[in-house]
Amino acid sequence: MFKYNFNYELKLLIRSNWLLILFLGIGLLFAFGTYNGNKNVSKRLDDIASVKGELQKQDSIMLATLDKIEAGEKLDLPYWKLPSEPMAIGYSHPRVAIMSPEKMAFVATGQSDMYTHFKSPKVYGSNFALDYSEMVNPVQLLFGNFDLAFAIIYILPLLVIAFTYNVLSKEKELGTLRLLGAQPISIVKWLVQKMGIRYLLFTTISCLMLIVSIGFLEQNAFGDIGNLIGLLFILAAYILFWFVLAVVVNIKINNSSKNAFALIGIWLLIVLILPAAVNQIGNSLYPTPSRLNMINEIRLLKNENEKKQNEIMDDYLRTHPELAATSNREKFGFWHMYMASEKVVEEKTKPILATYENQLKKQQNLISAFQYLSPAIIMQQTLNNIAGTSEKHYNDYKKQVFEFSLAWKDYLVPMLFKEKKFTKTNYTELPKFEYKNNTPSVVWMNIIVIALISLVILFIGLIRNSSKRPENILQ
Repeated sequence: MFKYNFNYELKLLIRSNWLLILFLGIGLLFAFGTYNGNKNVSKRLDDIASVKGELQKQDSIMLATLDKIEAGEKLDLPYWKLPSEPMAIGYSHPRVAIMSPEKMAFVATGQSDMYTHFKSPKVYGSNFALDYSEMVNPVQLLFGNFDLAFAIIYILPLLVIAFTYNVLSKEKELGTLRLLGAQPISIVKWLVQKMGIRYLLFTTISCLMLIVSIGFLEQNAFGDIGNLIGLLFILAAYILFWFVLAVVVNIKINNSSKNAFALIGIWLLIVLILPAAVNQIGNSLYPTPSRLNMINEIRLLKNENEKKQNEIMDDYLRTHPELAATSNREKFGFWHMYMASEKVVEEKTKPILATYENQLKKQQNLISAFQYLSPAIIMQQTLNNIAGTSEKHYNDYKKQVFEFSLAWKDYLVPMLFKEKKFTKTNYTELPKFEYKNNTPSVVWMNIIVIALISLVILFIGLIRNSSKRPENILQ
């Protein structure tokens, strides 16, 4: 019976041009999403290349200046600008901490349009932890980016609805539903088979068009085969969810116009209303403190420390005896006082920054807890994870930059207190930043979750309808 239904359904879809529509529609949708995502990644790479080029240019000038200093030449520069001074290196020639895009970054813009991908921590001014956002066009933020994630989460379900909303009701309206009752199969089983066939065709076309789009526009993705396979499976699971909803609506309502309105209503609830509601609840329950207030509090702390610099320096040398033994306090200047006071500022600002970070963490945990209310939220989180553009990725990047800034200071500050000059040898020993993606993958777990949600909905929807005959369906 299944073989007969498959052959009949395939011929029906070919004659009605549905397969052609799906190939063209899904192909153009995925191609445009991949193109836009690739364009965003290209801009990000161009910005990074520009920063790297500027760094190399400055380093070449710095090394040339060091050569002149080591050769004994006199330079027309104030001493505090000479690259032989450790603090001049720490302030004027910082290293760049770059977050390079992942190979699948084109899949989802995620938070990449909100946060910067490179940072240059300096020895002066350590509160860059509050300054990772970029100026972005508010209109673009309002409407979002048309990337693959947008195409899959928002538009693909509409194609599924158009493809499935009247599978059963059309038979009723054409008057052929009663003829199906003569077949040795219940209407519900016939519908499930028919929908299953359409699901296989729809999913096959979607996966094929996705691979073709990536193959033409973003070949680098094939270097991350694990996430690429995960993308195909999560796509299949998400399509399955919408087909299951279509099956249940076809059985429960069995009227073409009402089916369409019901499915569109469910789409609005799952894709738009629930995610917006969860986000609003998170902002209401765990509002983040004002960044301006935090910056003002930090400035006040710094002003207070300036009045207690002698006491702070004494405490600093007591906690760093290795520096006290080799330091001459009579030669202490601005930088010595500043670096000592910065340690105090860091300790005092930890609770302020922790409050901000904790509120953001609570918001993220709330979204993670409520994501199972909507497969659209699960999909967005999963695609962001695949692309390496989720909130967790950027928080981890921020943490890595902070750790790098500490290593950067720990290398230069002892040279300051020990009155050592910076040389070309020190240049080769400078700490180097290398971003590591430490965020665990949740792709396969979320695939299972969406599949289980779909099966539960299908079971609940069919448990009372598995033996319905045509005359029951028509009621």
